[in-house]
Amino acid sequence: MKNFDNEIKKIAENFKREPIFDGIVSEKDYQNTDIKILWILKDPNSTGEDGSWDMRGHIKYNLKTKTGILKGSSSTFKKIIYVTNGILNNLSWNDELFHPSYKPEVIDELKKIAYINIKKTGGGPVANENDIWEYYNYSKDLLFAQIKDFKPTIIIFGGTYKYFQEDLALGTLESFGSCSAISKNNTLYIKAYHPMYTIKEEVYFNDILKAVNQNKLKI
Repeated sequence: MKNFDNEIKKIAENFKREPIFDGIVSEKDYQNTDIKILWILKDPNSTGEDGSWDMRGHIKYNLKTKTGILKGSSSTFKKIIYVTNGILNNLSWNDELFHPSYKPEVIDELKKIAYINIKKTGGGPVANENDIWEYYNYSKDLLFAQIKDFKPTIIIFGGTYKYFQEDLALGTLESFGSCSAISKNNTLYIKAYHPMYTIKEEVYFNDILKAVNQNKLKI
């Protein structure tokens, strides 16, 4: 797998900001996973004023604590953990989908994913749409290079599909409740809400899993 850190640095330098690196969380775990999941979100919940940092290391080493998810990260990552765990382990909502507070080791499932942001520098609690569009248009070559290199089986766009839609040109997606999806060239593209969106965890989980299960033979 290619390392894109230099390209991320150049983008950050263009915007005169500190870079926040992203990509495959753990190459060994990702390569050993049959279903390769790529989550694409808007920007890190960080001003970036404290210098550059690495989203991969944050997920791999800092996100899990003795009592569950690192304080301040639950609103984004709890749904991601549920969905990732469900896909990789073929679980339903009625199975033992442990809450990270009860079983922190379920957070380790995120070592098997790739995770990228459109904006490669700090953001904040609420994304600025103009900023995201500016970063997308400037960074799209890098974003598509990451997607191509990671060769994901499933791409989950967490509130980000609209930025990629025209360039992907996938056609009409099939609706699965709160999300929609289409399978092309052995990759399943899922248009979902951002994990922080005010949607019930069960609904978010079930709709994405329905899209995955109904397209399994195509990926």
